[in-house]
Formats: sequence, structure tokens, C-alpha cells
Amino acid sequence: MSHQQPPANPANTPSQRFFAGIGITPGMRVLDVGCGNGDLSRFVAALAGPAGEVVAIDRGADSLAMARVADARPNSAPIDYRQVDLAEALPELGKFDAIVGRRVLMYLPDAAATIDRLRSIAKPGAIIAFQEHARAGLPTGLSELPLHRQLYDWTWSTVTAEGGEVTLALRLMDLLKTAGCAIEDARCEAILLQSGDPSFLPTLARAMLPRMIERGVTTAAELDPDTLADRIDQERRTVGGTIVWDLAFLVAARVG
Repeated sequence: MSHQQPPANPANTPSQRFFAGIGITPGMRVLDVGCGNGDLSRFVAALAGPAGEVVAIDRGADSLAMARVADARPNSAPIDYRQVDLAEALPELGKFDAIVGRRVLMYLPDAAATIDRLRSIAKPGAIIAFQEHARAGLPTGLSELPLHRQLYDWTWSTVTAEGGEVTLALRLMDLLKTAGCAIEDARCEAILLQSGDPSFLPTLARAMLPRMIERGVTTAAELDPDTLADRIDQERRTVGGTIVWDLAFLVAARVG
């Protein structure tokens, strides 16, 4: 019996449009910061091509294990996955033509210090680009969305309880400028949940539930993951239309 794949994370929808246009070209040496399961690493490896190189770093051993066994895209740069804690001093990694990251700075205790360390291993003229998210007065739709709002609040409250900075994305341009970088592209895209599409939220909630419980944000009984998908679908059918779930902030800068 085949198992249906969970819906893709809509928060990654802006990534390909953005990172494809920041200036990564064949032969470049690229650093992916907080690479997770390597999805973005594999994308930029295809941009850098066989003559390029990607170093992908993350502190999570489990995520790196998944990344290492994932299939690479055709005609891609080799990817070197390494376990690194970005909150600490970086090991010797060499210099890079481009440094990218997605939803990583917002989880760090001192994003400014990390950006300074990354700036020090960027070649002159290198690209530094990040996709980050920020807590806002969401979600919103055609009418009230109490269950969606509860999930949204639990998610961001967990990030806060873990020491993350939920407004980091709103300071991203300032942080890069302070580090001596010139902003070349800055945009914000809404993450939309479309009526009739499978919802990613049950997958997100199940993935985050252990963290929510650990931080005392909610309980398994209160979230009730076994009935969550049905309750989300019911609310979506009742409200109809498009739901604005989240905001992605995408900033690319050039090292002077």
C-alpha cells in the first residue's frame, strides 16, 4: 500500500523564485546556513553546477542524516554536509562566493553576531541572502479563523519560548547593513492557503508538538492531532476563499 506524501510546506514557495535570482552562477562556492534536510542546499547546488561547491551546515544530526541520503538534482555541485552550531564560533570553512539561509537567523540567540561571523568568511563582492519569517497579526481570511489562529499562536509562542526572535525578519535589512553589506533585493511575500488545496498545517502541528509540549505551550490533548486535520478542513470550508497564513521576508545583500 502506498503512503500519500504530506502537502509541501507553502512557506517554501517563495524560495525558488528568490534564491534563483540572487546571482548564484556556475562554479561558485556556496554556504547554506542552517540547512536542515538540505532542500535549499540541493537547489543552490543545481545553480552552482558541477564545477561549484556547496557546504551545508546545521546543528541537528537527524536533519543532516536525512539530507545526506536525499537525491541530488542533476548536474549539481557536490554538497558537503557538516554539523555546526551557528550560535558558536564557526570552524574553518574557507571563503564563499555566496552565503544563503532559510528560517535560521530567527532561531539564534544573537543573529547579529552570527551575521558578523558569516561576513568574515564571505569573499569581497559575495552575496548574502536570507529568507526569514516574522510573527504578525495573522492568519486572516474572509471571516474569523479561531483554529488557524490558535495554531499560529502556538507555533510562534514555541519559537519565543525556545529563545528565538520572532521579529528578526523586520530587522534583517538593518542587520546586514550594519555588517557592511549593501542591500540589493528586499521583498515580502504572503504565504497563502488556498481553498481546496490539502492543508500543510496538520503536518506542521505534528512536527512541532514535542517542542510545544516541552515548552509548556500546549498539550497533546489540547491540540488533539488525531482530529486536527478534520477540524482544519471544516474551518476552511466554512470560511472559504484564501487564507493569508504567514509572511516571508527575503533579503539579498552584497559584501563590500
